[in-house]
Amino acid sequence: MKFLKISIVFLFLLIMTMGVACAEDANQTVSDTLELDDTQDVISDASELSYDDLSKNISESSGSITLESDYKYKDTDSVKHIEFTKKVFTIDGNNHVIDADGKTVIFKVNGGNITLKNLVLKNTNDTAIDVRNGVLNTINVTFINANSQDYGGAVYLGNNSKYYSTNDKFTDNSAKTAGSSIFTLSSTIDIKNATFTNRNPIRWGLIYGSDSIINVSDTTFANATSRYATAIYNLGITQITRSKFINLRANATGGAIAVKGEDEKGFAELLITDCEFTNVSAGRNGGAIFADIAADSDTRGEGKVIITNTAFNKNTAEFGGAILQLGGTLALINSTFTNNTSSENGGAVYTSRANVVILPGTFTNNRAQETNGYGGALYLDHGEAIIVNSTFTDNSADNGEAIYCYEMMYIIKNTPFKNNTIYTRFDDEGSSITNCGEYTGKINDTNMTYVIRYNGEEIILNPQHIDGSAKDSYFNLNDLGLVTRVKNQGSMGSCWAFGAAGAFESSYLIATGIELDVSENNIKSLCLPYSEYGQTSTTEAGNMVITAAYFVSWLGAINTTDDIYDELGKVSGLQYGPDAVRTVNAVFINIKDKNAIKEYLTTHGAMNMFLYGADSRDPSYSQIYKSVYNNKYGGNHYVTLVGWNDSFSKNHFSTPAPGNGAWICKNSWGSEWGDGGYFYVSYYDKSLVANAVGFTFDNVEHYEKLYQNGIIGMHEFDDDYDTYGQIFTSENGDIIAAAGTYFETAGSPYTISVYVDGRMVYSQSGKSSHAGYETVKLNRYIAVDANRTFEIRIKSASVPIVKNSRSITQKDVNYVISEGKKIDLGSRNYYAPIKAYTYHNSEITKNVVNYYDNATETIFTVYNILEGDTIQANFNNKNYTIQLNNHTGSISLGILPTGEYIVTLTYNNMTLSTPVLIKTTIFSDDQKDMTLAYNAGGSFAVQFLDSNGKPLANTKVSAKFDNQELSGAITNEEGILSINIHPTNPIGKHYIDYVNPKNGETLRVTINIVSRFSGNANVNMYYYDGHTYKVRVKGNDGKFVEEDQIVTIKIGKHTFKVKTDEDGYAILKIPSKITPGKYTISATYKGQTVKNTLTVKQVLKTKKSVKVKKSAKKLVLKATLKKGKTALKGKVIKFKVKGKTYKAKTNKKGIAKVTIKKSVIKKLKAGKKYTIKVSYLSDVVKATLKVRR
Repeated sequence: MKFLKISIVFLFLLIMTMGVACAEDANQTVSDTLELDDTQDVISDASELSYDDLSKNISESSGSITLESDYKYKDTDSVKHIEFTKKVFTIDGNNHVIDADGKTVIFKVNGGNITLKNLVLKNTNDTAIDVRNGVLNTINVTFINANSQDYGGAVYLGNNSKYYSTNDKFTDNSAKTAGSSIFTLSSTIDIKNATFTNRNPIRWGLIYGSDSIINVSDTTFANATSRYATAIYNLGITQITRSKFINLRANATGGAIAVKGEDEKGFAELLITDCEFTNVSAGRNGGAIFADIAADSDTRGEGKVIITNTAFNKNTAEFGGAILQLGGTLALINSTFTNNTSSENGGAVYTSRANVVILPGTFTNNRAQETNGYGGALYLDHGEAIIVNSTFTDNSADNGEAIYCYEMMYIIKNTPFKNNTIYTRFDDEGSSITNCGEYTGKINDTNMTYVIRYNGEEIILNPQHIDGSAKDSYFNLNDLGLVTRVKNQGSMGSCWAFGAAGAFESSYLIATGIELDVSENNIKSLCLPYSEYGQTSTTEAGNMVITAAYFVSWLGAINTTDDIYDELGKVSGLQYGPDAVRTVNAVFINIKDKNAIKEYLTTHGAMNMFLYGADSRDPSYSQIYKSVYNNKYGGNHYVTLVGWNDSFSKNHFSTPAPGNGAWICKNSWGSEWGDGGYFYVSYYDKSLVANAVGFTFDNVEHYEKLYQNGIIGMHEFDDDYDTYGQIFTSENGDIIAAAGTYFETAGSPYTISVYVDGRMVYSQSGKSSHAGYETVKLNRYIAVDANRTFEIRIKSASVPIVKNSRSITQKDVNYVISEGKKIDLGSRNYYAPIKAYTYHNSEITKNVVNYYDNATETIFTVYNILEGDTIQANFNNKNYTIQLNNHTGSISLGILPTGEYIVTLTYNNMTLSTPVLIKTTIFSDDQKDMTLAYNAGGSFAVQFLDSNGKPLANTKVSAKFDNQELSGAITNEEGILSINIHPTNPIGKHYIDYVNPKNGETLRVTINIVSRFSGNANVNMYYYDGHTYKVRVKGNDGKFVEEDQIVTIKIGKHTFKVKTDEDGYAILKIPSKITPGKYTISATYKGQTVKNTLTVKQVLKTKKSVKVKKSAKKLVLKATLKKGKTALKGKVIKFKVKGKTYKAKTNKKGIAKVTIKKSVIKKLKAGKKYTIKVSYLSDVVKATLKVRR
């Protein structure tokens, strides 16, 4: 499972390159040397001059100037700012002030190297100093109330600029978008001994970097509040030393610092040394530090966060009181965490998909304070961790006071736990805790359930009129007020959540008349891999399939007020609010099927759609017509589809489309974009190939509980199988009312069967109403008692398969069926999604389980029925009215043979099926036949019970074998009778008949004696043509053996020992020594022999008689080698004459020729006959050579 490994070499180098000092000593040094100074510098009271004066004074100076006055912008000034272009210049402010009076900016630097010192800059209406491709140095400069309309209130850096700040103060600056004091793009900043404070809330970071290097030392960030990353945010490399972060607050994520990966590898670095974080908080993720290393990549990220000799005290957040890190590597070296708090999980540190090194660390009095919270000090999820030489003392959480691990590989060594517990779940191989003294807790808990017991708000239908039809040339749900407001996803790649939420909100509005504001943040967070319910394939992007799964799995929808949107953080909790809205259907329609899409829009509402996201700068976007036609790229963006315009001109795109017509979409880029947030996309756009997804509310049954085997995803359909199932265990007793799964197409035939304790109790068939996820109401409800198993089995055209999901795949409960056998999917680490919807079983019935009794009737009872109500029953096609007495009633079902039955009740407008089981009193593990191989022998045992299920001990019973009474048939103390099966019984069926003496129940068991061989047959072949003799061999149990069993095969006088293969076959290739002829071929295994006939036909021919004159010049001998009519080419034929052998290869006609020379012929005697032996391998034919005078 692991994607990254922490090497010992890396760990060693990490320690060696960092110096190890006492954290308390180091932080004491910081406290001694850094004190926040709230006093203002003494400013000269000289008279103020204007911007025109400043510009003139600078232009008249050569390389530097020392200011003698304050300067303030005046409305009469012709100079709006001072600009330096490719110039080296120094301004010594001499503690004077440059005041923009809230009307303009101060400096712009384009190239060159500018130094400012001893100066106060204040009251700008945009960035105070704008630097492009230049170098800025500020020394003892104070920035006050510098206000940017966009980025960087005090300083903006772009185009590979550099900024060096020494002894500066940044006070009450602001930027509407990001970087209230400093914004840096593809640049480098180095800040030393600075102070940053802000009385007014800011949006995103006192310092904001993108693709930049940020170095900060000996600096204090204090008393500021933001939405995100109050002190520092960077997509790049950040290094901070000997600095303090005090009294900071991020209302969303990253109380002090946040970093995020900047490329497809998820690369970011954050190095923190000798620092202090005190009373820093975040409303959501990461009280002091938030690190999203993986960002929007499909990996865990190669970046790292290394924190050394640093103290975290009294920091708080919802998740990760001090630190929350996603992806990459987190190294905590010699750092302390004290009194940090999370309102949910991870009192001090929360990580997911990260590799964690703590060497050493001190964790004291940290807490996860939520009821049922996890990880008082550490919450470690889905990664690897090494924790060495650390201490955990008095941390608190309901689960894992010190450490909580989920799907982790962890090594914890030499680490004492004082008054603390550890809780780990689903440990990866290699996890260990060694030399940590005594500790308490639960290790490797593997219990898991995805049952949801909160059914949310009851849906009351109030359908809204939709003025339009699929036949209209124009339709727009927005015109009809049937879509919700346009939202803005911001800098997070969460369009997929917004597209789905917009579709859900529209459909719910149309169905009920109620406008929802669905939390996109909850969708995003619970679907990403940082949630135990999420998918594993991407770390920020998503798709319409996982959002559909989110809704139908009852993770949502919840209101935005319960989980406010966070465009930086990615961790939220699972919430079961009473006002949550549930759906049970998700409809998939291919966007190419325009008519079906239009029908859906005019019936149910908006849909989630996938397309190419062309922003305003993209050449495929038309600013004039707010339209997109893209003929190059596939999809990368999700929107909400709200309508269409068939007449939208093909010329109303930046590049003319092949034809008229466009879909109308609601985007998630704010109402300022497009036409109030809406735009057109051409029917012919290249990216329009996927399904659109919508949600319906035509099934509003208020189911009380949802059983499911996983949460997020439906990734493919497997048409190699057509039957699949899931086994659940009832928690508190249930009435099964519906089942749900995914169908590949609309109109797909299905059969849904319900089993209780392995017995089928109900089945119904139908056709899917749509592609996608569908919940099928059962026409008859099924009651199941607490702790009993029930099973939903579905037969359909194909099987939906979920992969790339973090859902735990449990073994032996989810399966497909192939050739009548179950194939466990849990062992393959994926699953076929099935859900079951239930009501609470108020125990109006109980499943009836009795043992057979030929003298006692079976009674079926109902309970807890309200007085005055009637209840009808049907059993074996007979109707009953159950009479009630004190809320209880019963009927007799008669004396029932062993077997499974169903009683159907009609009560309170509900049809309910209840199983009745009459169990046998001659118990044989449900086995009523036995198979043995010939000459094997064995035994068959049954247990005799009385009608209460108690063993009949030491009791004489009746047992017959092949109708012959067996003497001495007496059970043992457990009521078991064992009968030996003699090995001499012939092949065929034999029968054992039992009779229970207490109740007369009979049982017949069939004993099948089978041959040990199958597949053996006569062989008819040409000599050595590759034919084999093949038999399949069975073991004593009548099943085919595995490999390496020895079978003896005989051909005539030749004997061969042959090993079976993995399928139990013994295969002998007929060897060349078996020459043409007819043979008996036999196979013998464990005392049984089978025989067949082997016929080997001749392939070699030559003339029977050859004549030659003694005076002949030569003699040509010829032989033919053919397999029937097929010539055998290239084979060696030998001719032996008078002790001498001649060789030749056959030609393409199978003919081989040799020539005997005159000198040889002369040596032959006239009138004598010689034998010619012609041979091919072991095959020999003979001819006669006659010599004449």
